[in-house]
Amino acid sequence: MEKRERPSFGHRIEYVFVRITVFLTGLLSIRCALSLGAFMGWFAWKVLRIRKRVVLVNLELAFPEKSSEELNRIALLSYKNSGRFMIEYARQWKIDQSYIEKHVRVDNPEALEVLLREEGAIIITGHFGNWELFGIANKYLLGDVAFLVGRQSNSLVDGFINHMRSMHGIELYNRRAAVKGVLSSMKRGGYVCWLSDQDARESGIIVDFFNFPASTPRGAAAFSAKLGVPVFLAALLRIGKGPDHRLVISEPIRPEGDISREEAEKRITQQYTLELEKLIRETPELYWWAHRRWKTTGLYEDRT
Repeated sequence: MEKRERPSFGHRIEYVFVRITVFLTGLLSIRCALSLGAFMGWFAWKVLRIRKRVVLVNLELAFPEKSSEELNRIALLSYKNSGRFMIEYARQWKIDQSYIEKHVRVDNPEALEVLLREEGAIIITGHFGNWELFGIANKYLLGDVAFLVGRQSNSLVDGFINHMRSMHGIELYNRRAAVKGVLSSMKRGGYVCWLSDQDARESGIIVDFFNFPASTPRGAAAFSAKLGVPVFLAALLRIGKGPDHRLVISEPIRPEGDISREEAEKRITQQYTLELEKLIRETPELYWWAHRRWKTTGLYEDRT
């Protein structure tokens, strides 16, 4: 078992703050809570100016045809969406199947039927829309769902976050147990979800994202090519400013058998990355632009 450092005093304070926030947001009605979240996003962008330069550079790279006013508008809406997302994340202990049935609609039911017929599949999403509620919605729609998760530096917060995730019956695999977990899920015909849109450094596969080369995690494509299971790109997108969402599911991306595994991995990764890009172009205000997506490929030199 991996030994973890003992929580510091700062970690304990952070943990208490998180627990209090989760409790207090649960006292509000959902619409009041979402309004609070939107204000938090506005405050983070307008006053705290968190990662403002990185966000604007990313938007300039992705949308060179748009004016600075339009890019600033997209950025502000992105932060407001993130504030709403964090509020919903804090309130997930109040979410159940009836909530999903009321507030989540499937955009393309035929694609969901295709997904349900698969005997094991990998579902990729990005930091787009509501990626935490995405996991819960998939659990109630698909049944046997696992999520590949990263680890927070604060072990107390990490444990609490994962407790909230698992209360819906979602199985969690950390990075160290990913191989064993994915193999187990695929063997029983389950579904494994994870995010695959951040810079993967030197270990990633270089594919195009908004017409620029980006290092992208190879895990999903590697499992797909090795096990012969399809990859689906999916996202949960907010409708308006309230709690309603729509689930979008792509056509299955299947590994090709007549090419090398390395080439199959690159094609799969490129295809789902382009599917994600297409959705982001339609609603860029729902994407989280604050991470350095093109860091490994050197696009930030002299820009940030």
